[in-house]
Amino acid sequence: MVDAVELHITYPDAETAQAAAAALVDARLIACGQVSAVTSVYRWNDEIERESEWLLTGKTLASALPVVADKVRETHPYDVPQITALPIVWGAQDYLDWITDNVDA
Repeated sequence: MVDAVELHITYPDAETAQAAAAALVDARLIACGQVSAVTSVYRWNDEIERESEWLLTGKTLASALPVVADKVRETHPYDVPQITALPIVWGAQDYLDWITDNVDA
């Protein structure tokens, strides 16, 4: 099993999320990125907020995460962007190999 992870980053609009996905794929920091609409409910400055956001789900390697986080923070519009990752505990070996082949980490 490789150190594959699923990366989650939220953005305020589809265009910004899609541009980030393209930049991260181009830089070989993620193998692919999927962008989908979500509704986030969260506390900010002691207020409960509800916002439409766009979730970038990226497939990458754990070893690439520090560089991914630095790259995301360079252009992200939020003061505190969501940059999280979950381990992929199982995956088809050919898919995991594809991730490894497409991420420089």
